[in-house]
Amino acid sequence: MKLLEKHCEKYEIPLVEIPEDLYCWGIIRHVMTQVFDKETARLKYFKITHDNFNTFTLKNNGSSNTARDIIEFLSTMIGNPVALYYSNLNCLTSTNTDDSKLILSDEIQPYKPNIITKFQYMKQMKGSCVQYVVKIGILNEVEGYITITEENRELTELDYMAIENGIINLQYEFLSEFAQNELKKKYQRDIIHNILNGLLSPKEMAEAAAQFGMKESDTYRVVDFHTITNNVQRKYTKEQLHEVGVIEDELMHLLPDALIYRNMDQIFMIQQVDSNQTELEYQKEMEEIEAVIQRIILYRKMTIDFQIGIGKSVKGYQRLKESYYEASQAIKYIEIVRLVTGDKNKSVVHYSNLGFFQIFGEIDDMTELERYIPETLKKLYLYDDEHKGELITTLQTYLRNNQSIKKTAGAMFVHYRTISYRLEKIKQISGINFDNADEVLAVSNGLIIYKMLKEIE
Repeated sequence: MKLLEKHCEKYEIPLVEIPEDLYCWGIIRHVMTQVFDKETARLKYFKITHDNFNTFTLKNNGSSNTARDIIEFLSTMIGNPVALYYSNLNCLTSTNTDDSKLILSDEIQPYKPNIITKFQYMKQMKGSCVQYVVKIGILNEVEGYITITEENRELTELDYMAIENGIINLQYEFLSEFAQNELKKKYQRDIIHNILNGLLSPKEMAEAAAQFGMKESDTYRVVDFHTITNNVQRKYTKEQLHEVGVIEDELMHLLPDALIYRNMDQIFMIQQVDSNQTELEYQKEMEEIEAVIQRIILYRKMTIDFQIGIGKSVKGYQRLKESYYEASQAIKYIEIVRLVTGDKNKSVVHYSNLGFFQIFGEIDDMTELERYIPETLKKLYLYDDEHKGELITTLQTYLRNNQSIKKTAGAMFVHYRTISYRLEKIKQISGINFDNADEVLAVSNGLIIYKMLKEIE
């Protein structure tokens, strides 16, 4: 140190002593703005930050910590907290203790920093501090958000230079990670598909299961997370398929210990069964997860009907095919369950709770079920088709409300005399005897079967 002081004194070189706990970026910014004109300072600072961030890209060995390193380095440069979020707004990494979900305020506004930028900035308040939100993406597939919160000082033009370089390097990192993840997912997807469909020999099954840490002595279940568009054609747009990917990421976040993979619009999960959890408790857990996903869908203003089908618990991975079949069947009959329960929002169904509907899964030709629809009911359907009436809807509501005219009128928002008139009309056309319990049961089942046949047309 003495030698350095003498050298600087001899050649009249300024010597600045910096405490070990103080970073030099503030000094660099100050010196550059004092020594150079505005444009030169911006160019030189851009070059310095660019070179520093490039060291992360060059030394990247595939570690998932690279993005975290970039975020921490950027936070050091600008002297403010920085956080990185997935597209589902879950926090990937943060330089302070706040790792909660990102909240995008209704008052968030576009913001244009006083530099040439490649990215779209937004500005909102987080408590009493200004927060900048930048959406970043790669190939319209990888998507995320980076936030910078002015907790310690206001950002300057030079800070935005550092932010730009940090985001560019994050994009490179995301691209590399995305390519690696896609290869890994494809490999896993093929293996899981073969496991669930029973396409492997016992030896191959054992080898495949070992890769995922599954044991024949453990108990597993398969869950089918299904997404259906709300349009008539039930076709997916590119944006909706992307949303399925967002849902997949959220499920992985909510269920970190499960094996989850996606096949187009469906997402399947193989999960080890918790012996201390009852089936009712598990049903409620899945309902809570369904509610979380639905809130995300609504928040992102997408039109997707998210459904969950639960298969039975099976001992060992060799029987996963059975649970997989049941989970898929549960999804198939959700519309019927909604009809029977009268709950149009019913979205979580355990196959074991389907009751006698399970037998329909054994029928190869569903049209054979038509013979179980009573002739009395067929007459009623024919009348409604010809007159565009509401007798079938009235009958369904009447039976669902335990043959109470008052409750039926309330459910249909009509006068009880209107219901009485329609019921008389139903009796005249069909000859249904509502005092005959066996006949009422046959009609109730016929309504369900007819609905099922309509669903598969």
